Amino acid sequence: MSARDIFPRANTIACIEESKLLKQFQYEILYNARGLQATLDELNGMNYFQTYLNAETDNYKTTLDVLMDRTFAVMRDIVPFQVIWRIFALMYDIHNMKLVVKERFFGKKIERLALRYGSYSLPTIRSAAVRESDNILENETLTRGFFNALRFKDMHAVDFELDKTYFVTLKQLAAELNKPDITAFIADRIDLYNFSVFFQWRAAGRPAGYFEKAFSDQGSCALEEWQLYIHDDERNAIARFPLWQKYRKVWGAAEDNKSIFYEFDVLADNYLIQKTKACKLMAFGVEPICAYFYNKFIEIKNIRILLTGKENEYGTDEIVKRMRIPYEL
Repeated sequence: MSARDIFPRANTIACIEESKLLKQFQYEILYNARGLQATLDELNGMNYFQTYLNAETDNYKTTLDVLMDRTFAVMRDIVPFQVIWRIFALMYDIHNMKLVVKERFFGKKIERLALRYGSYSLPTIRSAAVRESDNILENETLTRGFFNALRFKDMHAVDFELDKTYFVTLKQLAAELNKPDITAFIADRIDLYNFSVFFQWRAAGRPAGYFEKAFSDQGSCALEEWQLYIHDDERNAIARFPLWQKYRKVWGAAEDNKSIFYEFDVLADNYLIQKTKACKLMAFGVEPICAYFYNKFIEIKNIRILLTGKENEYGTDEIVKRMRIPYEL
């Protein structure tokens, strides 16, 4: 590692904040709390929300939104390259781009569904939908994918197009960091997305063309290689696919073969979290900074799932099934 990979302030802050992430024993305390308010009391006692105002049953969702805002603010303040912030914000930009396309499609404003964590404001995205040549988003890939989506008359096609645009843009932004481990992590993320598409396609009865329309070509294997295995009539032909073997730890963590479809998002996230744990052994560099923020956002997702489950009086077992593993060795 050269001196150019040492970012004293960013690495120090990320290390301090990473040590505050919830541990498994703290999750156990939260699982065992009786009801939503008791769970919030435990979180308030930990100062989880980092605020002087306690989270209550009527404001916890807003409090989590504020925590998201604060996390993004810390990121923008400390990261050595702003492209890191753009990488994390991209999924929210794509969400809001889908929203604007649907506003055009249905002819009404639906800003209540917008998410505020992206690189662009909703008014900016609306303005970007007027004329392609203006390239208001200042990103040719995003602009091209956006206008392709605007031309579609089918909502599924819109989602497919913008999901593909997300992965192309994600790889381009990550390439600016020139970090092989981050590039490999994103390739894993895209491969697992394609497996998610595969499971959805199979669960829906293998509708013609669905897999090909949703597939992202930014992963490790081309569509043609996937097709050799997924369209093979031989029973369980997919098991011979080298990419299936690469991710066999994901399938191995499922309760049984039938439950993979329902558990897939959690299993995939757990696999990726495990991949980031190597960064806990790195004192300096971009990688531990990115790993911290990735896992902080996973943790906030966990708390949303937990509190929603408590609010709806789900059983502990049902809640635990939806939770991701903590970022600890």
